[in-house]
Amino acid sequence: MSTENQATTYRTRSNRKKFLMGSGLSALAGCFMMSAAAAQKPAEPVKEFHIAAQSLDAALKSYAFTTNKQVMFTTDIVEGKQATPVEGEMTDAEALQKLLAGSGLVFETRNTNVVLVRTAEQQAVIDRGAGATAVDEVEQDRPLDSKGDVTEKEKTSDEITVTGTLIKGIAPESSPTLSFDRDDIIGSGVTTTEAFLRQLPQNFGGGSTEFTPAGLPNDTNSRSNNTYATGANLRGLGSGATLTLLNGNRLAPSSTIGDFVDLSAIPVSALERIEMLTDGASSIYGGDAVAGVINFVLRDDFQGAETSVRYGTVTEGHLDEYRISQLLGKGWKTGNVMAAYEYLDRDNLRLSDKPDIPTPTLSNGDPIEELDQLDLMPAQKRHSGVFSARQEIGSKLEIDAMTLVSSRHAESLTVGGVASSDITQREISSDSLSANLGADYQIGNTWTASVDANFSQVKAYELAQGIAPLNDPTWTRTNSSMWSVDVLTSGSVFELPAGDIKAAVGGQFRRETLRNRLSSGSGGHATRDVTAVFGELYLPVVGQTNAIPGIARLEVNASGRFDDYSDFGNTVNPKVGVLWSPVDGFSLRGSYSTSFAPPALGRSYASRAGAVFPYSFIRGLLNIDLPDPSLENVDYLIAQGVAADLDPETSRAFTAGMDYSLDHGGHSLTTKATYYDIKFDGRLGTTPIPQNLTFNHAPGIAFDNPDAFPPGTIVFFPSDEEVQSLISTFTTPLQFRSGATDLENIGFINNALIIRNLASTITRGVEVQLDYEFDTGRRRYFAGINANYIIDFIQQASVTSAPVERINSLYNPIDLQLRGHLGVAQGGFGANLFINHKASYRTDDSDASVSIDPWTTADLSLSYRVANKQAGWLDNTAFNLTILNILDQSPPETPTYLQYRLTGYDPANASPLGRFVAFDIRKSF
Repeated sequence: MSTENQATTYRTRSNRKKFLMGSGLSALAGCFMMSAAAAQKPAEPVKEFHIAAQSLDAALKSYAFTTNKQVMFTTDIVEGKQATPVEGEMTDAEALQKLLAGSGLVFETRNTNVVLVRTAEQQAVIDRGAGATAVDEVEQDRPLDSKGDVTEKEKTSDEITVTGTLIKGIAPESSPTLSFDRDDIIGSGVTTTEAFLRQLPQNFGGGSTEFTPAGLPNDTNSRSNNTYATGANLRGLGSGATLTLLNGNRLAPSSTIGDFVDLSAIPVSALERIEMLTDGASSIYGGDAVAGVINFVLRDDFQGAETSVRYGTVTEGHLDEYRISQLLGKGWKTGNVMAAYEYLDRDNLRLSDKPDIPTPTLSNGDPIEELDQLDLMPAQKRHSGVFSARQEIGSKLEIDAMTLVSSRHAESLTVGGVASSDITQREISSDSLSANLGADYQIGNTWTASVDANFSQVKAYELAQGIAPLNDPTWTRTNSSMWSVDVLTSGSVFELPAGDIKAAVGGQFRRETLRNRLSSGSGGHATRDVTAVFGELYLPVVGQTNAIPGIARLEVNASGRFDDYSDFGNTVNPKVGVLWSPVDGFSLRGSYSTSFAPPALGRSYASRAGAVFPYSFIRGLLNIDLPDPSLENVDYLIAQGVAADLDPETSRAFTAGMDYSLDHGGHSLTTKATYYDIKFDGRLGTTPIPQNLTFNHAPGIAFDNPDAFPPGTIVFFPSDEEVQSLISTFTTPLQFRSGATDLENIGFINNALIIRNLASTITRGVEVQLDYEFDTGRRRYFAGINANYIIDFIQQASVTSAPVERINSLYNPIDLQLRGHLGVAQGGFGANLFINHKASYRTDDSDASVSIDPWTTADLSLSYRVANKQAGWLDNTAFNLTILNILDQSPPETPTYLQYRLTGYDPANASPLGRFVAFDIRKSF
């Protein structure tokens, strides 16, 4: 990079850092100023409620999500009771009072965000003991029988376990978390779970996705995606570094190496919420939770029926999309059952539909005209079904079951390979099944024991048929499965003045299996057994009852896990988090953790291959200068595959952050800011190339600087023995390409594409989330921003090679991404405008690099819900109109990369979809 370019880049990033730091300090100062202004108790704001007639249990949970309050009650006091419907604008207290009308239940609000629901008889007993001590009050808050004695069910027996903890009734507030409820998901206007995650700044759009049929040049794992599946990719650390859960349980992975979970198998219509933990979580969940955890929580207590129909289309091109879903639910005194079905049908999007996206070119620069039918997005059809049930047996035992089935078919036209105009038709079939059976048993007053059995399987079939020219079809079959049994016991250990010390202890046995078969006769089979024990401790040091000036709340959360892998030995991973709240509404938090990730199962038998090219052909294709006259007319041998004797990946993560919330006179402000620092040691990948150039530039760099790469990466003028020794490790025949015919003229060997354990990957960054709401009594206004700024993303191939900064280059994470929103709601009407922005960057860090423009798009979502019994069949009907990318902004133009079937845009940081308009109707019965 030239000195001028370096200075420009530094000034740009320095200005962004100053802007973000200034914004953060200003927000923090504003928080304290508004805190002082809120000294007087404000009037409770008015909200809009839409809670249908249903079981009281389900209605109270709906109320909790609407008000963002923690509602505590026991299942025995709501059994068999129906809620009074709540529709319209009112305060939280008015809504809950109306909800409980005629039920014989009363409520008490504590700490503004905690609501206790009891029977009138229980409240009378508590009122008679109004002079009790704090310890006595804790006893009184437990469920009472008709005689006023403590029952065997604790008051928090209906509390849920949230992502990031093993203990019911607490949240991991010392760790950075994000939660998106059903309204957030529907209001975003997307149709699939992967599309929703792609909008979030914390999730990198690169890695294994449907936009990259042959993967990305900087992500070797993405090249194993043979099903057009999409995986989560928090922090840009790879799809295999984010653990994806369904109702807290693991899912079988996709791809030929089994490294990520296919998000498209999870239907949007069955989702209740999405919970994200964005720091290390191996102390709770075991391997793969390096960058974080995403937990998809299904709707499990729905009463009635809901039908949804959606149609969407692009305004430029021929892509149409249809989605139909049906939800049914029934509750009774001691249980409930729910079933959901969703059908999705989407056309393909072709390059000819998007003339602003450049077509791949041949080595002489001429476009390949026949590639206008190349698919930017494959055609997809999917059937998904969910069934869940819960049943109490007696007063202490509860069992639950869940099953998710999904069948997906995809078709796409792709291009052959380097400088090729061969057209290939690919057809994908993917079937997945996940099932869980669990039981919870109440032990005494405060402890619960649970057992969960979980099974998950993905079967995939890929058929590739060359159609121009016509050739014989090839196929790949993949079968990935996983089953596990978990045992966990949790509860209160003893009481402190600030509250109960709570603990959880458990164990797990898990078996993972992966099988691959190819039409060529090759393939592989691998099995891994994992045995684990784990525990967690929650310690409230200071709380409401013993608060002192400067310490309104102080909590410590510690957890640890021991895993024994049948193929990679054992590991211990701890985590500790601290939450300190100087005053109510403002808290500081921090966490430290370590994580462990064994290589994906498919890496244990992955193939190694090689090809010979004339060096002059590659130089002409990529405009690479000749490093030395001795290399002018030579061929070169390039190897790819997996190195022998891989080691596990390990990491440590540190986070520090602040949370602030304020409610005053109808104004509500929530602020979250987090600094994260993750060091990922031994991460599997290919050798990073300085200046973010391609692996084909490695020989020239190595010739000028032999220390730029680990020894053996580039071998100049190898002997016949060295060539034959390398070829003997290949599991597929050596290929001769683009005019090369033999091994007589090998000038060098390029091993930069061999997958191995890198020395380290380090990423540091800041994420900020601001949400503001103003309630006038008749109308509510919303505004907010979710931003992520990456300070560093550094890879180092070995301790002796130079670090390579990966951000702000083609197919890699961009330093600044944000998503802002503005909204208004009145009556049944709602409108939301979203602004998405990604900063500018360059193709690489060389003097010849090309600038890539920033990309800013706007999305609009309009909704109207009819809640009027006089409206006849329109009652409880919601209408939604969504326009994504309103101004039809084309993705920024980039160089094409024919070897990976990549056209002239960056699929990791942009979308080819363009303006997309969708309309859907949801009817509740």
